[in-house]
Amino acid sequence: RVNAAPAAARVVLASGRPRVDARRATGAVRISATAADAETTSAPAAEEDGVREFFDAQMVDEAGMLAASTFPIPPADLIAKCKLILAKNNGGEDPSLLASDFKFVAPVVGPLEKERFLAAFQSFKIDEGFPDAKFNYYHFRVDPFEPSRVWYDARFVGTNTGPLIGGTLPATNKKVESPPQSCSMCFNERGECTQLTVGYVMDKQLGNTGGLGGVYGILYAIGYGLPFPEAQPWQKSVQYDLFQRFSGATQELQKFVKGLTGGN
Repeated sequence: RVNAAPAAARVVLASGRPRVDARRATGAVRISATAADAETTSAPAAEEDGVREFFDAQMVDEAGMLAASTFPIPPADLIAKCKLILAKNNGGEDPSLLASDFKFVAPVVGPLEKERFLAAFQSFKIDEGFPDAKFNYYHFRVDPFEPSRVWYDARFVGTNTGPLIGGTLPATNKKVESPPQSCSMCFNERGECTQLTVGYVMDKQLGNTGGLGGVYGILYAIGYGLPFPEAQPWQKSVQYDLFQRFSGATQELQKFVKGLTGGN
């Protein structure tokens, strides 16, 4: 269940996105650029008001929103619970940390319910294939829009010096450097994890996994990429290529899409 700031503290912007008025939420915190904020910008004095208006309208007051949350577990405690689950091998070593309605969701895999997740996760013993594995978890934070959710990032690195999947895949001695990936855990009011998301790549240009996250990226980097498109680096589809080449009726949209993709 997602808990949000009280309705009286929310303002809907023209874009449809909510913004918390922290003056109502906390009575103390204001959503505005401070003098220090203005001083750190390089905008000329004549443009400062426009910058402040942008800050007021578009920058989220995270502290105010979290202060207005009705979720009973404080952010620091929720982050501690998230780190405990990671220390317990994503709950594999203590399934009681996962709720009965737990689900696992990755970019391709899932949703998987609790028992299927535990069976699949425990069969892929990454520490056997990568004795020097480092997941490099960092940037833990509670989502102000979903105060029951902890976001964190990961940059897996390791060398494949041992076999994987019960010896099915021999060691390759190849090093894996994954791109930064966004992960999250959602919790119920009892502090049990109800959802785990992993493998959402933040910059596909980094690392040597072909832009893939999670296990698919690791397998690709050591030469065991699985034989289906979702487990291979992204390639332009025939339909997308035709759209870019021949869609004269949507020329402006075509220009926009080409701009986003660097003309590729």
